[in-house]
Amino acid sequence: MKKNERLQQLTNAYQRLRESLEFPLSEPLVLDAAIQRFEFTFELAWKTLKIILEDQGLLCHSPKSCLKEAFKMGWIHDEENWIGLLKARNMTSHVYDEGMARDIYKTIKDKHHLFQSLILALNAIQLSEL
Repeated sequence: MKKNERLQQLTNAYQRLRESLEFPLSEPLVLDAAIQRFEFTFELAWKTLKIILEDQGLLCHSPKSCLKEAFKMGWIHDEENWIGLLKARNMTSHVYDEGMARDIYKTIKDKHHLFQSLILALNAIQLSEL
């Protein structure tokens, strides 16, 4: 898949994630929907980074290694919070109770703006290559 297509998918996924965060948690499916959309968005984020890093001649094979390379490249500026998102993503497959799900949701709600910053940085890279 081309990097432009992947970046567009990431942009769309992030928009859907933001939409899910606008609903009140009192709605029965909001928690599940937000976490699911976060999973999609995070997966697209690191896989988009992987493609663009490979295009730059840099290899990464895991979300953490791609995040570290993106930090070195200056595409992300808050490595600690990105690692926090990675931990939240890893926890999503182990959500056994509502308390843990709410903790993950809070992390998503507090840090989702990182995706927007990444998208802006990656779009700037794309424009500079034209």
